[in-house]
Amino acid sequence: MKRKVLIHAPNLSTPGGKQTYYAAVKDHFEDEVSFFFYGGQGKNESKLSKVRRLIHDYWLFYSRLRKERYDLVLLNPSFNLKSFFRDSVFALACYLLGVKFVAFWHGWQWEFEKKVVRRIVPFFRHTFGRATAMIVLAREFEDKIREYGFRRPVHLETTVVDDFIFDYGRDASNAVESEKAGSILLFLARVEKVKGIYESIDSFHRLQDKHPGLVLNVAGTGGELEAAKQYVADKGIRNVNFMGWITGEQKAQALYEANIFLLASYHGEGMPCSLLEAMACGLPVVTTNAGGIKDFFQPGKMGLFVRPADAGDLERQLDALLSDPGLMEKIQSFNANYAVDHFRPELVAGRLERIFERAVSETGRQKPVTARPVPGGIFSSLLSWPPHWRQAVAATIMAVIGLTMMVVIDAEGKAGAVNGEGMVEEAIEEALEEVSEELVQLIDKLDGEANKAF
Repeated sequence: MKRKVLIHAPNLSTPGGKQTYYAAVKDHFEDEVSFFFYGGQGKNESKLSKVRRLIHDYWLFYSRLRKERYDLVLLNPSFNLKSFFRDSVFALACYLLGVKFVAFWHGWQWEFEKKVVRRIVPFFRHTFGRATAMIVLAREFEDKIREYGFRRPVHLETTVVDDFIFDYGRDASNAVESEKAGSILLFLARVEKVKGIYESIDSFHRLQDKHPGLVLNVAGTGGELEAAKQYVADKGIRNVNFMGWITGEQKAQALYEANIFLLASYHGEGMPCSLLEAMACGLPVVTTNAGGIKDFFQPGKMGLFVRPADAGDLERQLDALLSDPGLMEKIQSFNANYAVDHFRPELVAGRLERIFERAVSETGRQKPVTARPVPGGIFSSLLSWPPHWRQAVAATIMAVIGLTMMVVIDAEGKAGAVNGEGMVEEAIEEALEEVSEELVQLIDKLDGEANKAF
């Protein structure tokens, strides 16, 4: 029996890991799957327009859940300030309407988890904690969610490689000659400091004398793109090509033309699609053990690990691969076969649908919040409300506070940030901690059994 599933995601035509993931698997579901696209749809928006659009997204989502009878909603939040609070309201809407949902955690910022989420665990419990199940891309993410007290199923999953990448390599007319004049390193990710862009440039620069003809292709957009270009120009580094955001045939060609895939990230990675795509193209990988990478990556067979934020170690690992053609050849064969066996879209979509099936069948449809508050004064009425109403009100208040903070950071945080830690962000974190503590006390007073359902 087909299940009716709504996937909540950014528009698939815009750049991003979530978009790449769902663009690859969307045609491989047997269930009746549709999408709710949120966000700016790739448009430039003023701050006021963002707030209006956000409110409009919530209303459309809520209305769609009321109009359509979905068996399950799949949310795709990340552990960062903007996504966490924004998507918590979508989670709350599912809970209030009695629609079961699964939370699929993609990104994970450890600083945000440490400074914010860890201090407001009751907020997590009353929003995302209502999920029937969760999906993560790394064991360490599951461990943290368990630490918050979540006792329902948590599934470890992978990301995916689009059929186009596999098909491109099999097409003889697109075959790339194995003999190249030099060697090409490919950096395919958002161009951000935490993705290791500067360590990648520096290590490449040091290797140029030993490996003549070496080329570094940088594919992607991001906050550090212009700064990275200027960094290369100021140092007079040759053979660095900034390709911008690439997709489709251009991306496939860049992958198959490269010799080594480079992702020296010290960001809270899940399991980057670009890394799996590189493996599908037979590329040896030089990466860190960030996030979900270490859960499947086999050093020596798939490539080499490098210490995060260490340009010297990155240089040594790249040199080891470039100086050993035999090792390169073995890794190429292993990675191509491994990708076929694990990352094809039909395999990933099938695993997702088994999660859908289990989530829908195990506990039945979630009971909607239908009780109404009794008449009386605001506070006295609140004390008489049913537990699920009291919990929902408290969670809503916290979500609104979080969203307000998100908008403030969007408007001012970047301007006041120094090395990623601005005065605005610090003030907001402190305010969030104080407000959340007061609301937690309110929840405990109103309902001593508030966490039993969790």
